[in-house]
Amino acid sequence: MDQMLTVEHVDKSFPASHGPAAMLRSFVHGMPRRQVLFDVSLSVGRGELFGLLGPNGAGKSTLLKLLSTLIVPDAGRLTIDGIDVISDPYEAKRRIGLCTSDERSFYFRLTARQNLEFFGALVGLHGAGLRRRIEECVALVDLTEHLDSRFGGYSSGMRVRLTVARALMADPQILFFDEPTRAVDPVHAEDLRALIRERLVGEAGKTVVLATNLLEEAWQLCDRVAVVNRGRIVAIGPPRELDVDMHAIARYRVSLDQVDEALLARTRNVPGFRDLRVEHTPRGVDVQIEMDQLDGTLGALMRAVSANGSVLRDFRLLEPEPVDVFKKMTNDRDD
Repeated sequence: MDQMLTVEHVDKSFPASHGPAAMLRSFVHGMPRRQVLFDVSLSVGRGELFGLLGPNGAGKSTLLKLLSTLIVPDAGRLTIDGIDVISDPYEAKRRIGLCTSDERSFYFRLTARQNLEFFGALVGLHGAGLRRRIEECVALVDLTEHLDSRFGGYSSGMRVRLTVARALMADPQILFFDEPTRAVDPVHAEDLRALIRERLVGEAGKTVVLATNLLEEAWQLCDRVAVVNRGRIVAIGPPRELDVDMHAIARYRVSLDQVDEALLARTRNVPGFRDLRVEHTPRGVDVQIEMDQLDGTLGALMRAVSANGSVLRDFRLLEPEPVDVFKKMTNDRDD
């Protein structure tokens, strides 16, 4: 795949404390620093929707700021469309659109239109072209009716949507989204996800890097995901293939008309058995069973649950839940 973005062995740290007292101490003892990113490497293909998934404080936003030329790394190399972000930041900026959930650079006393006119002029848009681009971008985020309202009167969700519109003004090749749906109501959050997945990536062929801590959002949208934990990349891959260890254990849901202790005992004696949970439903009983994937296990399990006249209503393999995969990668893989 043609690479749109590369990150190679990047480290980043920040001063551990701030203020005049800390500065004075630094002259004598040196400024202590707190490491935020550790030897981060990844690549994103052109036209790919790539997710940065991790808990709060994992380093996702710091990585986006590095890629957006807002800060510089302590070590390592970053490129956007082959342009070195550190040595040629202005050329890299021409290819970037950034959308953050805590945007503070809009002018509160101006209308949304006036704000977009200002930021559009900064990227070289003027006259009829600027007016046309504003109309196109606000229509994409459903803000046309509020275009001439003051930004100070916007709700938090409307502000996020205007941030998306601004990020699209220069028609950039790659877009960075930092938790864009965090402060947006469910309806517009789903609209934003559809805009990102279908319009920007699917139709326009944009490259998108999405930082999120919403598991379902990453699973729904992303082609690949990098899981960030304590400043390190602990896994990269398609969401449903992130952890092969999870797939070594099979989870089944067996729906029966009834169960008894003999059936449960037979199930526990199947080779590879790990655990089971019984849940009574209006139609009967569901038994969720975890098994090691061994030769012959599935056939033995089906014989165990269908013996003695039990009516087998349904038998299906359950995919690993996103939260289970995420917990395993962020809790089990110590740094």
